[in-house]
Amino acid sequence: MASDRAGTEPGLMFVHGWGFAPGFWTPIRSALGRTDGIDLDFGFFGPERMAARPARPFVAVGHSLGALWLLRHPPEGCVGMVLINGFARFSAAADFPAGVPPRVVGRMIQGLEQNPDDVVLTFRRRAGIAADLPGPAQAGRLAAGLAMLRDEDARPALDEAAIGATLPPMAVLAGLDDPIVTANMTRTCFSTAVPIEWVADGGHLLPLTHPDICAAAISRMTRRGLGA
Repeated sequence: MASDRAGTEPGLMFVHGWGFAPGFWTPIRSALGRTDGIDLDFGFFGPERMAARPARPFVAVGHSLGALWLLRHPPEGCVGMVLINGFARFSAAADFPAGVPPRVVGRMIQGLEQNPDDVVLTFRRRAGIAADLPGPAQAGRLAAGLAMLRDEDARPALDEAAIGATLPPMAVLAGLDDPIVTANMTRTCFSTAVPIEWVADGGHLLPLTHPDICAAAISRMTRRGLGA
């Protein structure tokens, strides 16, 4: 049974992306057959919950902004990371032309002041989901998330020497058809440090559209965490 297995495997910690909430991980939990694990929550649609950690060594799974957050804040006790539709930097810079122009993120921040629900719905539709929001949009925390996307840069810590030293072993999953995080952005962020597992028909929402592929990557990382 799932509960029997979970006690003998590394724990799980999930960190969702911008414009989403912990319910985003339901298809992966189902594919894994595990009901344990900690969901961090940026509080985009309700209370913030970012301090909780599993009680035993764990694998951290981050999607999009959640992947960047994990790279910038490697949690103690983490024995592996699975980064899905992720990046080490999101906004463009002189040394990172593959990123999204900062003015695009700035316009979204400004839009949150007028109609946060519309800004989030527009983004989610572009990402590939038309479902209603999971709750009322919290403009302040959404703006803080966008500021992270505009300003944060985890590239200095992401090199071959860091993997296994300051950062745990990691796996990267990306969609070749991702409309938010382009293949070029993914390659620029990760190709010299971590092998990328490409999903040929995948977009920006691999945990929703390809949960079995994501679950398989997480299972491989948990076995690695056991030294298997």
